[in-house]
Amino acid sequence: MNMRKFALILACLALTPHALAQKVPRSVTPETLEKYWVLMKSSVEGNAPLGGRNMDQPGCASVSFIVEKNGRTSDITVEKVEPPGGLGELAASITSNLQFEPTIRNAARDRVFSSMIFPFNLPEDPEARTAIMQRCVIPARAWKPKSEKKQ
Repeated sequence: MNMRKFALILACLALTPHALAQKVPRSVTPETLEKYWVLMKSSVEGNAPLGGRNMDQPGCASVSFIVEKNGRTSDITVEKVEPPGGLGELAASITSNLQFEPTIRNAARDRVFSSMIFPFNLPEDPEARTAIMQRCVIPARAWKPKSEKKQ
């Protein structure tokens, strides 16, 4: 009888990592992110790098991330920065502070992978603003663990 209990315990321990493994996050476009998670505006803050290049220039930065079950971001990756310089570091800092609340549709608090474009120092002219933001558009893609991404 003790041998059966021991075998059962071993089987349970062997299966535990599979049971605890988080499933792959759902990939959603920036436009559909709000169907799953709502950004808490009070969480939008970041630390600007000291002496970063092109910090005073009109520009943008694309950042991809996962919204975890607790509403915090993880797996933050700066995807594109225009013009190159410190704006990417600032965008990553802002992203690391973001907090989200689940929507009714996402009552299970499913993890999602998405991205955002952060605008910086944009001009007043709507056409000029759009032209700058278009430089940071990235194609929609599925999430892959960092170890599988090309560096």
